[in-house]
Amino acid sequence: MDFGAWLSEQRRKAGETQRSLASKCGLTAGYLATLERNTSEPPPLKTCKILARSLGIGWEEIWQYSFTARLKRWLRRQGYSGVRESDLLDFVKSIEHRGS
Repeated sequence: MDFGAWLSEQRRKAGETQRSLASKCGLTAGYLATLERNTSEPPPLKTCKILARSLGIGWEEIWQYSFTARLKRWLRRQGYSGVRESDLLDFVKSIEHRGS
């Protein structure tokens, strides 16, 4: 699942609209919409922590999805477009476990 779809699903599970979540986070609804449509760069760690707090989820989870999406975009720019997102997510999770 891509970052935007995942974020949209988490927002709906929390019973939030884009506007209400954006307001809680101090973000604009337009920015949140671009995140959910994957038309902007996935959010940095600071924004992930703010979103996680407002959604009632751990920041590590949202950061894994954001970092995976950032890595996928970078790889695509480098000419590696065939890498599966699920493989990248597994890779990101394995990095975090090694650092613990």
